[in-house]
Amino acid sequence: MIKKAMAGLFDKMLTTALVTDVRTWQPATMFEVDIHLPTIDMEKWDTIKRLKCRVGELEYRDYTPALWNPVKKVCTLFIEAGHNGAGSRWIQQLKKGDEIALGAAHAAQLPSKEGKILCLGDGSALGHFLGLKQLTDRAKFPMEGAVFLHDQYEVPRSIRENHPEFEFIIQPHSDSFETLLQWCGQKDISQYSSVYIAGNIPMVSGLRKKLKSMPEVKAKVAGHGFWS
Repeated sequence: MIKKAMAGLFDKMLTTALVTDVRTWQPATMFEVDIHLPTIDMEKWDTIKRLKCRVGELEYRDYTPALWNPVKKVCTLFIEAGHNGAGSRWIQQLKKGDEIALGAAHAAQLPSKEGKILCLGDGSALGHFLGLKQLTDRAKFPMEGAVFLHDQYEVPRSIRENHPEFEFIIQPHSDSFETLLQWCGQKDISQYSSVYIAGNIPMVSGLRKKLKSMPEVKAKVAGHGFWS
């Protein structure tokens, strides 16, 4: 009853957005969703935004605008549906022309100190990292990172060409925590000023704890865990 009452109050604060396009990677468990947000001034964004979307009765999930056009008022969400969760089931039914209910959720801060950024995450973190990229100046904040993918995706050429700072690690039968930790071992981890870890909660928690325990890590380590 409490959950239903809280959901009812939150629903009153939601607005609707029109889905203008839905694209899928193969296999079809990664979705790119373009939505029109006519009432939001994207030019004022100075944090990594999160949009809380209603994905079912009393069910909400937060997604990050990854790419956006302030003039057209359109942004793109990257949503991975490889797990059996409310958000995954919702996105698989979404199509062009649908309206979705959404509102503002907790935003993530940008780096407070200039310097090189390291991004570590799984497929659900791609939008978070692309949003961070669009909000920061490469001259002041060089960036590189690894995105672990559980499925044998065909990463679109446009993604690889437009975002060469990200290495996509496709290992369907591996553990994301161990794989990303091994990838870090090949880097001079002391050179980074900021580390952003995002994705499934156990991986984020474990990797953040491990990096913070390493004496060579001088960077501020931020973790952002997501539900499926």
